Amino acid sequence: MTAKFFGPLRRARNALAAFCGDRGGVAALEFAIILPGLLLIYLGGFEASKALEASRKVESTAETVGNLVARNRTMTETGLENIYNISSAIMVPFSTDGLKIVVTTVSVDDEGKGTVDWSQANTGPALDKGARYDVPSELVFGAETYLVVVSVSYPYKPVMDYGGFFSGTTMAKEYTFRPRISKSIVWEN
Repeated sequence: MTAKFFGPLRRARNALAAFCGDRGGVAALEFAIILPGLLLIYLGGFEASKALEASRKVESTAETVGNLVARNRTMTETGLENIYNISSAIMVPFSTDGLKIVVTTVSVDDEGKGTVDWSQANTGPALDKGARYDVPSELVFGAETYLVVVSVSYPYKPVMDYGGFFSGTTMAKEYTFRPRISKSIVWEN
């Protein structure tokens, strides 16, 4: 009777010992365990580099648009449209869908209070003329200062979906310039 009872247990113990002693599939098992982590590191690094590149493109767009506007005595809708078109070349290889550029000129009085002189956006609303604008004290250079403020925002879309983890990420940059050639930049339309 004991042989009938212990026989299957002995066979199970021998099978378990043979399974534990077999090293033939260990490398495949370790690879299967490590693979998801390696893919996460690889794809995360790839996506991080793309996001960093897009962020630099947004900064470059804001800087270039502001620099070009600040080099004018007057600005027209056509001139500003041409400057906006340059931004699509800067943003390559990224799509410009959703790219919003707002160019605002601000006059600052001797008390350091800013007022919007004119504001234009490539898409969507711009700031209202005559609206108050908070000017940081370090940008007030004396009585009747005039500033060009460029705000750029870009809804970053990751290369892959990642389950919506990166969706809704908006990159934004704002630069402030002083007019280069004249005291102010007049809007002619």
